[in-house]
Amino acid sequence: MATVLRSDRALRTLDTDARARLAALTPHVAPGALAVERSYPVHAALEPLLPQGLMRGTTVASTGQAAASTALLLAAGASQAGSWTAVAGCPGFSPQAAVEAGVDLARVVVVRGAEALDDATVGQVLGAMIDGFDVVVVGAVHRLRAGTARRLQARLQTRGAVLVVVGDPGTFAADLRVVTRCRWQGLGDGHGHLRAREVEVVVDGRRVPRPRRETLWFPDAAGRVSGRRHHVTHVDTGALGPAALERAG
Repeated sequence: MATVLRSDRALRTLDTDARARLAALTPHVAPGALAVERSYPVHAALEPLLPQGLMRGTTVASTGQAAASTALLLAAGASQAGSWTAVAGCPGFSPQAAVEAGVDLARVVVVRGAEALDDATVGQVLGAMIDGFDVVVVGAVHRLRAGTARRLQARLQTRGAVLVVVGDPGTFAADLRVVTRCRWQGLGDGHGHLRAREVEVVVDGRRVPRPRRETLWFPDAAGRVSGRRHHVTHVDTGALGPAALERAG
């Protein structure tokens, strides 16, 4: 089960108890970052796109229609290998979605309320997360100042962690961009039910010579994450516009 820490909006700072719990967790998670490997593994479904895994010290922007679930998928490989993940600024974080993406909840810490804090306090929270965890998933960073973002990324490179930003990276300079577009299968014109989601994933960035593209079932008809080559029984989806997709989730 994921550990949850809550920030105090009234004081606009991380409370003493939360700081103590973060500090207590650090000795357990820090050793993973001292390994000599230069990258963290990724979920098997992402290996064609990221054959070398997630390089340590990098910032990844996960954007598009499946930004949040893809961010969890990016963290899943490292989690399965024993690394720790911290999540902040993601009020819609779903433990069930994390498990379905392959994240080990026993190695996840969630900081609630960080999206409501001021720039200085958010910087402190993210700095503590970068120091103590291997993969940091963060959302709602559009208000972060450029100077704060630069200091955090310098800290990230020194520490060797990976920062995954959900949505617009704002003032963070993304080394890698993962863009997603979705189409649900199974929903017809006034009938049917959702069976599988087809997700087109495009990876681009400074470390990628040319954009890479892959289509995944996320989830497939059995509720798993699999490559597009895996067969899914199709039904007549009819005319399905963007508004209908948004209502379906």
